Amino acid sequence: MNLLKSALAAATAATVMWGATASADEYYEGKTITCVVPYAPGGGTDSFFRVVVPHLSRTIPGSPDIIINNMSGAGGLKANNYASNEMPNDGSQMLCAPWLSVAQLTRREGVRFDYSRMRAVGGETAINTAVVNKNIMIDSDRTTAGQGSQPLIVAGLSPSSTLDLRQRLGLDILGIDYLYIPGYRGQAKQFPAFLSGEISLIGTNYGSFAATVGEALVDQGPGMLWVEYDKTDADGNVLPRSTQLAELGVPTLVELHEAMHGSAPSGPHWEAYKTLNSMTTMGLSIWLPEGTPDEAFDALKAGWDALPSDPEFIAAHEKAFGKPVGFVPYEMVAAAAASISDIPEDMVQFYQDYIAEGEQ
Repeated sequence: MNLLKSALAAATAATVMWGATASADEYYEGKTITCVVPYAPGGGTDSFFRVVVPHLSRTIPGSPDIIINNMSGAGGLKANNYASNEMPNDGSQMLCAPWLSVAQLTRREGVRFDYSRMRAVGGETAINTAVVNKNIMIDSDRTTAGQGSQPLIVAGLSPSSTLDLRQRLGLDILGIDYLYIPGYRGQAKQFPAFLSGEISLIGTNYGSFAATVGEALVDQGPGMLWVEYDKTDADGNVLPRSTQLAELGVPTLVELHEAMHGSAPSGPHWEAYKTLNSMTTMGLSIWLPEGTPDEAFDALKAGWDALPSDPEFIAAHEKAFGKPVGFVPYEMVAAAAASISDIPEDMVQFYQDYIAEGEQ
């Protein structure tokens, strides 16, 4: 009986603390939010949100404290499943993560989440690039990568990760021979293997790359920024590229294809690449579970929307990641989540087969 009374008292206290009667301006006053990150400390996702959190704490009405809980496991599935099915929907926790749209699309084993039933606060744009060992090219000519007697040795996280899929599709679009080896869990595994010569190409988000190991791999090591993976809109039109990599002379995938083959890319891999882009409008994002009160959502959205124009955050972001702030509004994130169910079944089958090939 005492245990029951204690449980009821705790539940009552939690209801009072996280009650939905407060306005958005008051909802988080004096409270603490947990940012659930699906990967271990020190990686790109964790690094990004550790830069964001102190400033988001300031810009959310009520200035709540925000702590990070690293819930790694199953390539991000553990945290996503938790957010969709077990996370309290009172606004006390939020999922801070790359969104695993392909895992949901292809009905990957272990997926128990559905982004269309969650609330998207917003997302951050990603500049996806690849770093290649310049020693495998002729006179550092990017068009000669993979043309030697040995294939490119490509490190990957998992065959279903968005970054790996974009990287493999890009290589297939370019017609480059490569050997894909998944299982390199994050930068801590990939970059030492690259420096030792164990692998010759890695895909990465330029922001986290520049903030962590860019100097060691490129400025002091054998690496070269090889290509920027183009973004396309829902209709397949190529969008303007990043200024950062353009200024560094890094070609886009389309530009590299034209230099190698004299034409724009086409074919089934290019169509799959464009479909992937339509589902992945951002790199990292924040999600709330279904049923989260509007007051909590509105407060978090107000805080997120304020960041791109906040001088302190802009300075911290550019110092850490070497690129301007690029955020995706929640409307676009929500639309991308809803569009997953509209992908044609033949494209779903293509991805299921393509992921299976990567697992062999």
